[in-house]
Amino acid sequence: MGSDTEVALLCGRLDALTLRLMEELESLRDKREALNQHIEQGWLCLSQARYSMGNKRVGSLHYRPDMAPLTLVQSRAAEEEGHTQFHIKRQEAESQNVEEIGSLDQPGLRHRRGPTDPPKPPRGHTESPGQDPLRWFGVLVPQSLRQAQSTFREGILLAAEVASLQSSVDTTQREWRLLLAEKQQLLAQRYSGAEPGLAH
Repeated sequence: MGSDTEVALLCGRLDALTLRLMEELESLRDKREALNQHIEQGWLCLSQARYSMGNKRVGSLHYRPDMAPLTLVQSRAAEEEGHTQFHIKRQEAESQNVEEIGSLDQPGLRHRRGPTDPPKPPRGHTESPGQDPLRWFGVLVPQSLRQAQSTFREGILLAAEVASLQSSVDTTQREWRLLLAEKQQLLAQRYSGAEPGLAH
């Protein structure tokens, strides 16, 4: 009876893991679809920005030589869940003075962001490489370029969620396989001493 109880417990745990795995796979599929949509939307907005500003105004030639990331990815092991979780940490960009060309509400209307007269840096101070990348492409930036930045930022958050979910799925699958092997071992031991006709 002890063997039967252990097998029953293993079956219950396997059923619970199977349900959890199905939920995680469904969530992972939805997150991946959302990530793909954000990437496609971001590239579309960049294409619109290149069209309005000119191909030579938006490109890798305008990247700063001393770039510093404004977004960092941090990982930590979840002790209870047993998988790795990924988190996004944003660095604060400098206050900006960038004008937008166009608006979602009133096309053609310019909105000034940030202080009108930003303080000048002290003598000998170089501009921080952690500034808002929109400044690299001039003072006047179209709404599509700002939308591209926002879309890619949201995409980074989704990418971290996708990575965390994938790690959780891998952990659940490993645990499921271990339990299945343990169940098969118990069943093999249970029927090893049985008569050939009863073992089938």
